[in-house]
Amino acid sequence: MATTTPTVAEYVVNRLADLGIDRVFGVPGDYSFPFDDAIEACERLQWIVCANELNAAYAADGYARINGVSILSTTYGVGELSALNGVMGARAQRLPVFHIVGAPSTQIQRQGLITHHTLGDGVFNNFKAASESACCVSANLTPYNVIEEMERVIREALRLSAPAYISVPMDLGKMPIIGKPVKGAPLSQIKRTHSDPAALAAAI
Repeated sequence: MATTTPTVAEYVVNRLADLGIDRVFGVPGDYSFPFDDAIEACERLQWIVCANELNAAYAADGYARINGVSILSTTYGVGELSALNGVMGARAQRLPVFHIVGAPSTQIQRQGLITHHTLGDGVFNNFKAASESACCVSANLTPYNVIEEMERVIREALRLSAPAYISVPMDLGKMPIIGKPVKGAPLSQIKRTHSDPAALAAAI
């Protein structure tokens, strides 16, 4: 029986679900619709739609405190900026929160169009530095790099116990991945870095 190649959005969502995450916190937005649809279609995940992105970020923070890791989904610009304080809080508390951000399509970006959620200047990376500063690792995903980049992002977020920033242009999120998908293991089965004994004893 033939299997359908997942889209970039579907692959990201399912690869993170492999960690044992069963809920996604966020606010739907037009640039993030490919992720919203992928979350809805994933039987392993429940889409928890919040009143606003800041609330969603704090909910993801709380989930990560209990379960070890979580997913936050927002749209580009206003959405990710609204979530920023919560993501920064997760970094301060050493919590791996995977922040997925749907960005304007590559066509919109190439043409420098004036569109909503931007500053109207044709520049589309205005908010990237702010979002990346709250995280320990970031990636801008395409069908060609998504498999390798997701492994890097997951590895670094778990190694450093800090949030990760994942950005995907809307059109690329709907394209099929190139390459062989990776099936991951639950968080409980992943070998993690242990605390330094001397530092742990001093803290206690």
